[in-house]
Amino acid sequence: MLFHDVTGDYYMPLNMLSYAINYHFFGLEPRSYYLTNIVIHILNSFLVFFLILNLLKEMQKKEYFAFPLSTFHFSLFKWLAFFYTLAYAIHPMHVESVSWIAERKDVLYAFFYFLGMLAYIRYASAKANKYGWLVAVFSCFLLSLLSKPMAIVFPFSLLAMDVLLKRDKVTPIKNIIFEKLPFIVIGIFSAVTTYISTKSSGAVAEHQGYSFFHRFLFASYGFYMYMLKAFIPIAQTSYYPYPELSSSGSLPFIFYISPLIALLVVAIPVYFSYRSGENNFRVVLFALGFYFFNMIIISQIIGAGPNIMAERYSYVCYFGIFFPVTIFAYRLFQQSKSIKRVIVIGTSLYMLLFSVLCYGRTLVWHDSETLWIEVNKQYPHRIVKAYNNLGNYYFEHRDLDKAYDNYKEAIDLKTGDPQVYCNMGTLLGAKQQYKLSLEYYGVALQIDSNDALTYLDRAITYSAMGQYGLAIKDYRTSAKINPNSEILFRNIAYTYLNAHQFDSAINYYTQVIKINPTNPDYFHYRGVAEFDKGAVEPAMNDFKQNLVIAPHDSECMFYLSISYNRISDFNNAYKYAQMAQNARYAVPDEYMRLLKARLAAGE
Repeated sequence: MLFHDVTGDYYMPLNMLSYAINYHFFGLEPRSYYLTNIVIHILNSFLVFFLILNLLKEMQKKEYFAFPLSTFHFSLFKWLAFFYTLAYAIHPMHVESVSWIAERKDVLYAFFYFLGMLAYIRYASAKANKYGWLVAVFSCFLLSLLSKPMAIVFPFSLLAMDVLLKRDKVTPIKNIIFEKLPFIVIGIFSAVTTYISTKSSGAVAEHQGYSFFHRFLFASYGFYMYMLKAFIPIAQTSYYPYPELSSSGSLPFIFYISPLIALLVVAIPVYFSYRSGENNFRVVLFALGFYFFNMIIISQIIGAGPNIMAERYSYVCYFGIFFPVTIFAYRLFQQSKSIKRVIVIGTSLYMLLFSVLCYGRTLVWHDSETLWIEVNKQYPHRIVKAYNNLGNYYFEHRDLDKAYDNYKEAIDLKTGDPQVYCNMGTLLGAKQQYKLSLEYYGVALQIDSNDALTYLDRAITYSAMGQYGLAIKDYRTSAKINPNSEILFRNIAYTYLNAHQFDSAINYYTQVIKINPTNPDYFHYRGVAEFDKGAVEPAMNDFKQNLVIAPHDSECMFYLSISYNRISDFNNAYKYAQMAQNARYAVPDEYMRLLKARLAAGE
């Protein structure tokens, strides 16, 4: 995991190691994975608290506030940091990063990111062991990169902090930039390798039908929409599709004015803060700079998937959003008791609203059904992926009618995705509507004749029809395209077993056992093939290995019994027959009487 891209997507070894730790101690029990995400998110919230508190203290030293740091003001700083942290911790836009186990990488890279920022404050203010703190900052940067490549913008976030901390007043600008060069070089290397790997895996969208100008408009739209949702998190969804082009190739009007809106979002606070003094200007530059640098990596100039926006991308960049608001609220807080009261009550109600919206988003992320139903409500009759995934959910839960309705809806949207047709073919095969099933597989293969999964699923359908020759032909085609597929070897082995071609079944079960030696079924069915072939001793070895992995497998106990019976070892035959009975396997009464009779006769 440390030295290879095990995901086939991009290199994030610390993230994968964290999953491995969960799996080592708890297997596939999901609560441990969720709990880990939540714990890391809580730790991130603590880091945000201490970041804000330390930034406020450093700002006081840099004369942002016209008073000495008294006990009263330090207590006030803690309350400001608390509300800032609360807004971060329960922000509805952050639910996706925490509730989606696959987004562990967000909370993990943010942990090291924020930790590195804390270390950087120490480095910027240190008088002794200064470069020791810089090494700590660089180490946190590397750990963040190894969790998720989005951390490549970390050195630019440090530059934004330099502005806030007024480092340019005590350190030459060339030195400030020079100390960031190792960070930038590592970041560029990570960016290039990530782009190459994600493009080869298909994770980078090519945006067919969209020009570079369109992509610029998308980036502008996302810039201010993420900011809007920071303060007004409404109309949330787990899937934000790209806009549909009109027949003339035009986008909706809002996208054409998006660059102007984005420019105003930046220009207005920059102008007024500049007019109000250097300190306010630096606060706004820090906030907008931090937000911009962490947004640019997920702007849609270079597409990353099928979404124009994704709520998980707000997880780090929102750190800077509330900062100038916090400073402004603090200054209002100094004005009068009535304003204090308004701010406290207003902020408390605002946090209450956040908590309600946050809880509502966790219900959406409960399972695939709640997730995709919500997407379809937001974008009815539009998102092929939503209907296809909802169909998959119902198919897995054996609600075949609902699965059919959703696959049909996806197909009616005139999709060019072969997997949708393949899924419909699999569903119809499960409903034993084989003729229609094969027609849908045919359409899928017309779209993509090199889709290993379609050949595999059609082979399973042929096998269910009893057409083992056609099934094996499709299995072999699938194997040429994807030669190391566990599910392929498993299914082709089972087909050979049903076709009574025992040598081939044994061969393929041997191959799949090499891929996954922890699955007891593979030993069980290889044992069945060996037993039916007449190779009783090898069969017994496989049945025993099955029981080592799955000691309560009653069917395997019965097979061991009849294997011992075949070699006239009636003591062990009766022993395993009794074990199977005790494990509630329906052992035939006649078989038990036969074993008792042979034991009584001393055979």
